[in-house]
Amino acid sequence: MGITKQELSLPGNSKGKLAFVLYDVFTEEECKKYIEDSERRGYELALVNIGGGRQMEATDVRNNARNIWDSREEAANILQRIQDYLPKEWKGRKLVELNERLRFLRYNPGEYFKPHFDGSYMRTNGDVSYITVQIYLNEGFKGGSTTFLNKFDSKDGGLEVVPKTGSVLIFQHDILHEGSILEEGRKYAIRTDVMYTKNASTNNC
Repeated sequence: MGITKQELSLPGNSKGKLAFVLYDVFTEEECKKYIEDSERRGYELALVNIGGGRQMEATDVRNNARNIWDSREEAANILQRIQDYLPKEWKGRKLVELNERLRFLRYNPGEYFKPHFDGSYMRTNGDVSYITVQIYLNEGFKGGSTTFLNKFDSKDGGLEVVPKTGSVLIFQHDILHEGSILEEGRKYAIRTDVMYTKNASTNNC
């Protein structure tokens, strides 16, 4: 069974921005191995970006656990699965690779990531990210959707994306969303970014 794509109709000011889900990108066996390997490496409390490359603990904003694995090889393997669906250029830059910093996310009941915009990752060589890649490694839990929102203080008109094992959610960083509270079970996902480099054929940045 091949990959299928579902375009998302975003709420409010985000209408028309890039957001879609790819289904059946990874098998259940591949996802299970990702989970097992991440548990062997171990998890710790996820921090919140506060700008300038700094992070801090802020459990009122997010209280889930995270495991970071830097692997250019694995990032390349992931890109190979999804590259045909990604924009080859963005804001005058060309796609170069995925961010090798793979952030494994684990949510237990009561854990969440409140409304936020994803931060952009910039390398010293000028490569920069504009697009989020979120891989869902399991399903069958209650709650824990990724919900796109129109306002920080209201879920009215929001769009829920329910995690499915092996699916990949792809969207622009500048879309308001939350990791809705997990009610039952345990949720696993991987977050990374699509990196773009300066395109010599244009002067845009």
